[in-house]
Amino acid sequence: MDGLWSDPANLCHLAHRRLSIIDLSEAGRQPMADASGRYTITFNGELYNYQDIRQKLEQGGHRFRTKSDTEVLLLGYIAYGERIFDMADGMFAVAIYDTQHRSLLLARDRAGEKPIYYMRTGNSFAFASELQALTAVPGADYRMSEGALAAYLLFRYVPAPATILAGISKLMPGHMVKVEADGSYAERRYFSFELQPGYNPSQADFEKYAENVENALIASLKRRLVSDVPLGVFLSAGIDSSLVCALISKRLGHSPHTFTIGFENDAESEHHTALRISQHLGTQHSQYVFSASDFDAIGSQIGKAMDEPNGDRSCVPTYLLSKFTRESVTVAVSGDGGDELFCGYGRYRGVAEAMKQPCWEDPHGTIGAYFDRFLAVFGIGATREILPDGWRSIASLLESFIPIFQHPGRDVANGLRQLDFATYLPGAVLSKVDRMSMRWGLEVRTPFLEPQVMELSRKLNPAYCHNKQFSKLTLRQILGKYLPGDIVSLPKRGFGMPASVFINNKEKAMAELGVARERLLGTRFFSERRGVVEGLMQKSGQNINSMWATIVLGQWMESFPVKL
Repeated sequence: MDGLWSDPANLCHLAHRRLSIIDLSEAGRQPMADASGRYTITFNGELYNYQDIRQKLEQGGHRFRTKSDTEVLLLGYIAYGERIFDMADGMFAVAIYDTQHRSLLLARDRAGEKPIYYMRTGNSFAFASELQALTAVPGADYRMSEGALAAYLLFRYVPAPATILAGISKLMPGHMVKVEADGSYAERRYFSFELQPGYNPSQADFEKYAENVENALIASLKRRLVSDVPLGVFLSAGIDSSLVCALISKRLGHSPHTFTIGFENDAESEHHTALRISQHLGTQHSQYVFSASDFDAIGSQIGKAMDEPNGDRSCVPTYLLSKFTRESVTVAVSGDGGDELFCGYGRYRGVAEAMKQPCWEDPHGTIGAYFDRFLAVFGIGATREILPDGWRSIASLLESFIPIFQHPGRDVANGLRQLDFATYLPGAVLSKVDRMSMRWGLEVRTPFLEPQVMELSRKLNPAYCHNKQFSKLTLRQILGKYLPGDIVSLPKRGFGMPASVFINNKEKAMAELGVARERLLGTRFFSERRGVVEGLMQKSGQNINSMWATIVLGQWMESFPVKL
């Protein structure tokens, strides 16, 4: 469902293509204006607590013409101003134009589930939910940013506010920007994820904390199960998705349709355990097993499905899982965010054990260990060597992470999860889920990224993160009430393409790396930097992450609408 709006003064033009989830009628069409015609909104995402906000607005005298969450957000802005975003539980990228003040407000959700790209050219300001859409803006010079490319080599994504292209920015999560009629703009942050643990741990307190988290997740799920279209649940053998499914089944009384992806000839594939979980919870279950033919078909094309390059290996199974799930439902609930909020990554413990000094005494060493050994793509040394000019901006970015670890007494895991919430979660995880699912018209909802759940996570005591045997102690405590102990005690496994996929398809992977070299040399940017390409090829073989990041970059650059 498409829509186009222009204001009478011809200063602002808004366009929208809608995936209808709430209020499927014509009344929900966007862009949407209020009754007075002063304000017009275009909104990508979902406002999960729209019914609560609507009730408050109706009590205040506001009248609604639709049943949509879009109108609630619009009238909420009229009633409460920018405070509406503090009230909102949702994933959103939203633009609201005020014809009276001739100003535009852009806002992005707290965790960065939905993207906003923007650019200024002359006196014009353009924005979009997809980077490629901005290539239609006339008169702009679309060039690769060497600093952003260095960021991609180090992180496998480009952290906001930068994008891979010079001159185009991403609005940061939890931020809003006000644009005036002359094209000038000012940005401010309305939400930050700052950790506040500091109380003494005890068994009684741990149990009470876990109970509070469980209740907050249940409240979050109640809102995220509201849909006017069919809804399902992503289910792996992981703690997060298993807990989501268990709470939906055991506490909310639903029997969801669950969806799982597995990997052929991989001993650690999770689909067997996911089937056991499904049978224990009594869900309708569907699974898809990733094969060598899938790697041939998708592995050589995945970069073309991305709006901005993302070297996260799990893009491929997420793409396939979304395609498979969309054949049955239009909305899926996932467990994304649980690792960052509740210390699920084994690398947190690994960094802590590797450091000889507390992180507040050696923050540089902590950050270096993290990106060189435990979340390694090309690593700091190789990135600096390949792109010495681009490295300067990365050095500045790494330096900005230092204050996260300087709090006296801060646990390494807490520092790393705060860092991941600001960078890895929106840059790699949420962007992967959003782009891969949206390619198939599937909306994915994440109950862990609800405000009260995030608030509880901020107060997570380090003692409740992990012990020598298990991670995510809080979530395991909850899940133990609903699933057998042998499942709850399983070690964490990542959802990315396992190493077995590359081992079983080694010749294909190496061939794709060779194709990537030629693709990169065929671009304007790399044809002028042949030494950079050779450096990439030389260093790409050092680990699976660097190889895959290079393959994806080549696919993405070749498919981008303008020559880079």
